[in-house]
Amino acid sequence: MVTAEASQERADSRRKRLRLIEAARSAIAEHGLQASTTDIVERAEVGVGTLYRRFGSKEALVADVLIDGLAEIQTWADAALIDADPWAALSGFLYAFTEAQLANLGLAEFTSGQARELPPEVAEHGSLLAAAIDRLVRRAQEHGSLRADVTWRDLVLISIAPIGGEECLGATRGENQWRRTITIALDGLRAPAASALPPE
Repeated sequence: MVTAEASQERADSRRKRLRLIEAARSAIAEHGLQASTTDIVERAEVGVGTLYRRFGSKEALVADVLIDGLAEIQTWADAALIDADPWAALSGFLYAFTEAQLANLGLAEFTSGQARELPPEVAEHGSLLAAAIDRLVRRAQEHGSLRADVTWRDLVLISIAPIGGEECLGATRGENQWRRTITIALDGLRAPAASALPPE
């Protein structure tokens, strides 16, 4: 028989676990995948020992959070794949994927290949997402709305184009510049193509 005290301990343990996940999520978004253990536990208002008891290591917690983020983006891609309008689905996904990377430094580090020491499960989620994006591209091409010489690689590289410097030759990036950049890119992706692309 479970005592009231034991039930309370389990509930407290679950709350601490959730606080650690939320804290890691915000720390990773702000500081990237190298967010410190100290930062995470301070945000969660728990001790370092609690993190290790719940997750085994900071790296395991970071991997869990990153996998959760990739799984959410995967649901966006899956929803886009059943959208009746392949072009609108592709465009909407590109806007959402770009915004997600802009809002989360850790995600941007992973997608741009800056994260090398992660469990293979994280890479597997990345591969699944890439495959879904490839299907989005092919579907829009079959629909005739996306130029035939574009690949999924073009799309994901476009998604990280707005991430970078804040200024160039005195022109400062405003909060909506990334939307302008993606809109310009989408116009160039539409079929028919005005000019041929160079080889990959």
